[in-house]
Amino acid sequence: MLTANRGSVAGVTLNRMVLGGILVAGASIRAMTGMVGCIPDLPADRPPPALAPGCGDGYIDLASGEQCDPGDAGSSGCGRSCEVLCPAGFVWSGNHHCYQLAATSERSLSAGAQRRCTDIGGHVVTFASEAEFTEVANHFQSVDGGLFWVGLQPSGNSYTSLALYEPGWGTRCPGCYAHTPDASQALPRSDASAPPAGQGCVAASTAIQMASWMTYPCNGTPLTHVICEREPPGVQSTACEAGVCIDLVATHGTKRYAYQAAPATAADAESTCELLGGSLVVLQSRDEREQLWHELSELQSSPARFWIGLLSVDGGASDGGAAWFWDDRTPADAPDAYPPPWGFQQPVSKGATTRAYLTRLPLSQEDTLGHNDDRTVTTLPYVCELRP
Repeated sequence: MLTANRGSVAGVTLNRMVLGGILVAGASIRAMTGMVGCIPDLPADRPPPALAPGCGDGYIDLASGEQCDPGDAGSSGCGRSCEVLCPAGFVWSGNHHCYQLAATSERSLSAGAQRRCTDIGGHVVTFASEAEFTEVANHFQSVDGGLFWVGLQPSGNSYTSLALYEPGWGTRCPGCYAHTPDASQALPRSDASAPPAGQGCVAASTAIQMASWMTYPCNGTPLTHVICEREPPGVQSTACEAGVCIDLVATHGTKRYAYQAAPATAADAESTCELLGGSLVVLQSRDEREQLWHELSELQSSPARFWIGLLSVDGGASDGGAAWFWDDRTPADAPDAYPPPWGFQQPVSKGATTRAYLTRLPLSQEDTLGHNDDRTVTTLPYVCELRP
């Protein structure tokens, strides 16, 4: 059993003590005024509502029902019960992000839409999965339907994401997501007669029955809605006996994660995860991968790459050659492999080990299921997945 060791933050402890003192003082004042009865018509002194237990330490405790926790609950879009405040939008249960419609529509992505979202501490909406897109589109279809900007910036023949821990999108990026019937083909242009270079930005429709997102000019597009996305303040990672323990909204109740920052060989990483009663992480959905990368990116020493539960097995292919398998024995190229359809392109086996690792590629896409193409990689940090 893993024991959390979050410890106390002196400022938080002090704030709670002061708050407690205010409560006591308030009660004493009420008692005194009740006894004397000098001004019976004045309302009783009401202290501010107390923080929910555990709320205010900066750790988002999903098991206690917290959605956010910036370390000072009641600010930065987080309520005093550590619930996400999203008065002009909605909070998706799949990630606890706030999605809200900006007050004005904009003709450009960077000069207009992104500025609107930065003003409220967010970014133009991005998507990791069809489930997330469907939830957002359906909600705003009933509020104010129409076209809205997607937070993807053109970068050569592909796109980078305005959320730095997401991979962006491109036709050679199986790890990416776009609402399109054929991810191997470029997104359709809004004006088929115009050159592609002039239509580098992406917009979606709240009518999800539309087959695909489309590309539009990044500036001078007709007024387009702006949906802003704001991540919950706080972290879902905490120091524990196994290293850094992480809980994700996407897998809460079914998995927990332990991150080991000390580099280890692939074999030692696998053994350590087994000793903890788990395995190297098996990424079963894009939402899981996105949320895990986000939590790792919030660490003081965020990893650039780490071992995952993906292994090349000799004789595993139908022709007797090597094939990639997840550590739960799911073939990476199976029709129902996860996260679908991430497995279109498997790692190139050129590394010093048969184990794959995930790599964060700045301003680029994760273009394979994992990596095994660098012979100099012999030790890396790693993430174990553990069952509750």
